[in-house]
Amino acid sequence: MQTVTWYIKRIQMMSLSEITWRIISLSAAWVERIRVQFNWVSKAEFVKGYQSGSDFNPGFTVFTGQLSAYNTEWKAPLLAKAEMVMANKLSYFDLHNKHLETPINWHKDHSANIYANTGHILDVNYRDFKVNGDCKLVWEPNRHHQMVVLARAYQVTGDIQYAQAAVAQMTHWLDQNPYGKGMNWRSPLELAIRLINWVWTIDLIKESGLFVGDFKARLLESVFLHCRDVSSKFSQGTSANNHLVGEAAGVYIAASYFSMLRDAATWKDTSKQILEREMVAQTFDDGCTKEHAFSYQFFVLQFYLVTGLTGKWSDDDFSDRYWKTLKSLSQFVVRIAEGGEHYPMLGDQDDGYVLDLGDHVHDINALTDVMGHFYDDPLFASPQIKSSESSFWLFNNRQAKINRGVVVDSALNSIAFEDAGYYLLQAGKVSDNNQASILMDVAELGYTAIAAHGHADALSCVVRINQHDLFVDTGTYDYFSFPEWRNHFRKTQAHNTLEVDGLDQSVMTGPFMWESHAQSTCIEWSPSKSGGKIVAAHDGYQRLPSPVTHQRDIELDITQQQIVITDYVKATAQHDIAIYFHLSEACQDIRLDQGSCYITLGDNEVVISLPEQVKATLVQGVPSDDKQTPSLGWLSRGYHQKVPITTLVLSADINGNSEFVTSIAWK
Repeated sequence: MQTVTWYIKRIQMMSLSEITWRIISLSAAWVERIRVQFNWVSKAEFVKGYQSGSDFNPGFTVFTGQLSAYNTEWKAPLLAKAEMVMANKLSYFDLHNKHLETPINWHKDHSANIYANTGHILDVNYRDFKVNGDCKLVWEPNRHHQMVVLARAYQVTGDIQYAQAAVAQMTHWLDQNPYGKGMNWRSPLELAIRLINWVWTIDLIKESGLFVGDFKARLLESVFLHCRDVSSKFSQGTSANNHLVGEAAGVYIAASYFSMLRDAATWKDTSKQILEREMVAQTFDDGCTKEHAFSYQFFVLQFYLVTGLTGKWSDDDFSDRYWKTLKSLSQFVVRIAEGGEHYPMLGDQDDGYVLDLGDHVHDINALTDVMGHFYDDPLFASPQIKSSESSFWLFNNRQAKINRGVVVDSALNSIAFEDAGYYLLQAGKVSDNNQASILMDVAELGYTAIAAHGHADALSCVVRINQHDLFVDTGTYDYFSFPEWRNHFRKTQAHNTLEVDGLDQSVMTGPFMWESHAQSTCIEWSPSKSGGKIVAAHDGYQRLPSPVTHQRDIELDITQQQIVITDYVKATAQHDIAIYFHLSEACQDIRLDQGSCYITLGDNEVVISLPEQVKATLVQGVPSDDKQTPSLGWLSRGYHQKVPITTLVLSADINGNSEFVTSIAWK
């Protein structure tokens, strides 16, 4: 449960219109509770002329391809996964082929072995881990990604057992999840994602002849209730982030597909207007989403993609501006990723995705392959890009890739995303052993007043040498199960930046809320063919009784194979300073010796020359049975997944202005 203080501060961050909306929404929820209690809930109504016993005619078709073009390399992994799904075994987050009981228990955190409340949704506090488990662990199998896996397996093999398994699991879900009750009706975003997966599943198995009779009638009734519920609760105000995008996408896709529902046209128009508006409102002109959480960039990009395709397939195309913005979103992702083997994990990351079409949501190859079907851009047209399974399911026999392109030069070029506040200082080629990529965070904390998915990472840098991570953003790890770890991975010390007096640059107020936001400014941006320089500062420590300003200069020179990071601390009194550099799991043979840190990184030997006035220590993550107490030395590349790494900590006591120079060289 949240404290009274939290609720007061949360309300203070809302506008009057948002407060009014929340009061009205809560009142409506209590009215709906009475309707549920006395079974007065509205029933689905259909357009004039609809006959329940007639053939099913959806508003569009998700797949029109030729299965003869399906790559046989994709088949074995697909069928292996489908077999696990039929055995009620799913893999998500830290769970691998976890048996979810027979029949599936849809109301359980199968990791913590906690059963969620199945009472009315007003009685379900999804934040209360002790009572309901981790809501994400409950919700994930209820998003029904696995149904699309079964449906794809049916398409590829023609074996009806896969379609039957999908129908059986969906029927059981309908049995166990009456409207308005339990965790699975608690979040409109969850309902929206489930709707999208239902659309893909039903369409891929409709040739089986199983979408008939009672199952068809019950599912249509539930689709109606899903759309009705979500469209009456579209997020607003400080909550209008990726949730609103997902909610509108789910309603639009379901209303377009199940067009026989009487209210479908209204839902479709309303949700389309929201998507057109929010895509622009939540995206900087340079293509970065305003939540400043890179994982969510993939998430909303998937929503926009499948929604845009739905519009095309149902003769209701979106605007040119919509497609232009989708291009910018995609370009940002590809450019940020090009300097390394892993995508930088700035901001929150929770592994969220929309559809399972065979590729991981963070698969850059799949993204570039998909976008190459829309845009004539060298970023999406490299011959190194392999055909993806996602593209097969979306475009085969429907839309050809525009071109394959030619790689002219593999050298990296620096890029400034000035609107968003991210700067890529980079140059060189792997073939010349001189490639380096530095991503510096000079961005605002997050989106809206609460900056829900932001981290205290001002002036943090991700450093990659010859495609290998040297300094890495440590990730997110958790939202609800381990509150201390939730806080830890958002803290300043969990990022490659400078900390003053053991305090964060910005002030946390809750697991998804910040009270004070550090403001960063780029002072100088001077890129060159061999690297260049960036200078930036932030004011997060101006709130201290004795204010401090942190300025960071980074210089790259690939001709010398050197990076110099200079941290200036502008102060008038005594302070404790700590600079953190989180060394990736690719870093080996790490040791300190006479003022330098020596590292083996791939085929390179890296030497980090340390500031003279600091005390240097290496902190390594140590596995422990204590799951609640956080520590340095951990990297999380997935929800509830973490591996031990080494964190280089440079600490010093200062009294007045100070300068710390860290030099990185490789050979």
